[in-house]
Amino acid sequence: MMRIKFLVFAALLGAGMASAAEDPPESCRPKVAGSALALAADAEAAQLQCDVDRAKQLVNRSERLAAGSSEPVIRIVDTASPSGAAYIYDVIGTGPSYWLSAHSVPGDETERSKVPVCKLGTNLPADVSASVEAALATVGSSGLPAYGPREDVSINPDGSRRVVLLLDTHDIITTIKTPDGPRYFSRHARASDEIARINQTIIGVANFSDGWMCDAN
Repeated sequence: MMRIKFLVFAALLGAGMASAAEDPPESCRPKVAGSALALAADAEAAQLQCDVDRAKQLVNRSERLAAGSSEPVIRIVDTASPSGAAYIYDVIGTGPSYWLSAHSVPGDETERSKVPVCKLGTNLPADVSASVEAALATVGSSGLPAYGPREDVSINPDGSRRVVLLLDTHDIITTIKTPDGPRYFSRHARASDEIARINQTIIGVANFSDGWMCDAN
């Protein structure tokens, strides 16, 4: 009898733990997203909203673990990494110099006990700060698409183009502050346009920094 009670208790505990996991954003749920994609004049707008909401969910999860930056001029959310963590990169300041505050966040609620939370604070180099200044000055009026194509384009030896669809969901969502309000961009991690270059430049500073501090508890 005691064994039966224990098994029932374990089952209830397991159910409680499963229910504690976060649901995907409403805009990303299959039925809702499918309807939106079918009805929207621009299907990419629906996918962009899903990506933006995924990024906000990660930021909210990070805020529950530790308070982050409240007013970044650029925020980059890398939704995936080989470790299972996501990363948030906040660029802070008013120019001409900027500060980078970066931190990891478990990519899933169930990963909290497996992935240490790491953080970094460092000045951006002068050339990177100049790139940030240029992005803040021009991106608001530019015609850059909010949702970038999921394609890997290469040039064959004969000069023809080879296009491969990128089907994995390693997405990077970028929020850039403009005079008219924030602009949101979603790019695949292997993209190579202007927004992708901003992402890669700032993430590159973090990747090569030795100032990371991690809490393994």
